[in-house]
Amino acid sequence: MNLSSDVDLLIVSQDESVNALPGLRRFQKILSERTALGFVFRVDFDLRPGGKQGPLVPTLDQFKDYYGNYGETWERLAFVRLRPLAGNESLQKDVLEFAHKFSFRKHLDFTLLEDLKTLRSKIQGHYWGRSQNEVTDLKLGVGGIRDVELFTHALQVIHGGRDNSLQVRGTTEALLLLEMKELLPKEEAQFLRAHYWNLRRLENYVQALNDEQTHLLRLDEVHPDFVTAALTTLHFDMLRCDSIVKSLLGEAPKESSLEDELKNSGLPDEDLQELWNEILDQEVLSRNKGRDEISRKAFLAAFFETLKEQKGDLRRGLLLLKDFIRSTRAKASFFSLLLREKTLMQELGWLFGHSPYLSRILCNRPELLDSFVYRSQNDHSDDLGALLEELAEKKLLSEVINGSEYLREKNLAQLTQNLTSTADSIVNALLAALKKDFPSDLRILALGKWGGRELGFRSDLDFIFVLNHEPGENDFKLAKRFITRLTENHRGGNIYSIDMRLRPSGKAGPLIIREEDLNSYLNLEAAAWERQAYLKARWVDNNSLMQNDFVQRGLSADELLELDRIRLQLISASNELNLKYSEGGLVDLELAAQTALLQNRKTPASSSTEHFLLAMGAKGGPLSRNYDRLRQIEQMLQLVASESLAELRLNHESFQALALALHATPSELFKEAQELLSQNITILKELDPRRQPH
Repeated sequence: MNLSSDVDLLIVSQDESVNALPGLRRFQKILSERTALGFVFRVDFDLRPGGKQGPLVPTLDQFKDYYGNYGETWERLAFVRLRPLAGNESLQKDVLEFAHKFSFRKHLDFTLLEDLKTLRSKIQGHYWGRSQNEVTDLKLGVGGIRDVELFTHALQVIHGGRDNSLQVRGTTEALLLLEMKELLPKEEAQFLRAHYWNLRRLENYVQALNDEQTHLLRLDEVHPDFVTAALTTLHFDMLRCDSIVKSLLGEAPKESSLEDELKNSGLPDEDLQELWNEILDQEVLSRNKGRDEISRKAFLAAFFETLKEQKGDLRRGLLLLKDFIRSTRAKASFFSLLLREKTLMQELGWLFGHSPYLSRILCNRPELLDSFVYRSQNDHSDDLGALLEELAEKKLLSEVINGSEYLREKNLAQLTQNLTSTADSIVNALLAALKKDFPSDLRILALGKWGGRELGFRSDLDFIFVLNHEPGENDFKLAKRFITRLTENHRGGNIYSIDMRLRPSGKAGPLIIREEDLNSYLNLEAAAWERQAYLKARWVDNNSLMQNDFVQRGLSADELLELDRIRLQLISASNELNLKYSEGGLVDLELAAQTALLQNRKTPASSSTEHFLLAMGAKGGPLSRNYDRLRQIEQMLQLVASESLAELRLNHESFQALALALHATPSELFKEAQELLSQNITILKELDPRRQPH
């Protein structure tokens, strides 16, 4: 508070009580009535539900109903400073909890910036005349006290729902936290703090001169040295403050220019124009339609230009945009967010124009945009139900973030590493949570692509449960619940699909196996194809390889014949070029490398296919490079196709989209894939033990 501050009070009652009003009026009179000695405080009760027209003492239900349904953005910012003074502690707690939910939303809400832009414009439009050449309005002028507070509280409200530590009442403390959390550049935060307190000192000075509530500083009068010194930079500091505030609030778009942009879309055919018109007709869901329709139209104009510039599939991009707007129910907050976050708009345009798979995730779960902006997620909840939703979201978010990066960078190693790390994290978190109710030493042994740290899009998790002792009732309950929780449907689908067919004796085998029994089975009984699979076995909890003495068994002539029979069964007889199952394709390479390791009794230092191929000798290098390229193409196909595919069909729309994403013509890409398979077949005829005479 300063020398001439009002006292803003909000009174809330549990139930209606007319008896409280006379006492409250008396209370207000004692504080604010002028006497020969002056007065105590000006008391303002206007910050209450309905303002001056609302009940002086609203009930808790009236308080929640008003702010829950009709509360304005400026009231959300005002409640950032709300603190209890007196009264029933339980009632105080209820009011504060609701006020925090009202002010600090879990999901991003950039609509408030549009409201603040309008509010700031009204303040400056109303009070601009008070600042002239010889007079500066310290509070309501451009770059003044109110601007610093609006800017700071806006950042708190935007980020405070996700980070409770930002829910502080003091402007200085908030600026320090925003700097510390790197939500505001250090230089800007330090400047705003210094500027704010310089303005506050000057404000107290002008109010002390005549003991009146004023914020106007006359520049043509004689002032003390500390004021004169402050005036040397005040004008430039207020301009700098204005520049910082505008960097968040920006400039409002002009509706007239938007109408012209939307009409002159230049779409090539009538079908697209009809689709575009359907998108334009989806009205915004808002209580302030006049303002938010401008934001909606500005977003559509900008997004349309983004789609055209990125040269993706324009028709598909518009269809997905239509679905996305419908899934968000055309909420104004999404338009404001996307309009303001230019990088996000670029990424979303790229996804809609190139990847139906990732776009469908966002259409089904538009609230993921919050986490997509921050590339982060909240800490895990202690409540199992909430945790399951968080883990499902984490998996989807990982695919959207890494898929978006893969579309741009095409870095296969980074993609598979990140998707695998996400799976490890989710499984470890779920297992740890379930062990609280079912204490157990149960461990998970990852196999297949998961074991090799090579997970891709739409991948299953191959694994088995292992114990170092005989399993008990708790262990079986834990295993069954783990499977149920991992595979049951949540919003957006299950967390992961699973495959446990690689446990000893397959589906008929025990759900949990002792580690000693597993090693014995692999060393004495396991078929060659099972030993191949367990070359990729990896413990999820510490990322170490399992004991693999079974490698020393080698392969007999009969086992090599059996593996070659399996190879011929797996190789597609179709004329289609299949990245996985054509001869020389991904599966052929994987199984050839695994066979060579077993045949030569080589213990792998890693569970990755790359290391397996390199272990085949000098010509394993070209196979490894070809494998990476085929997998890179295969993973891109998962993103650009509407369904899971491995075939390359020259005239299919998915292949056209694949070539576009890989910056090649369809014929060039098809020829490259054919050549890769042909090279692999030639090398495998020399290196693959399955293809040799036995």
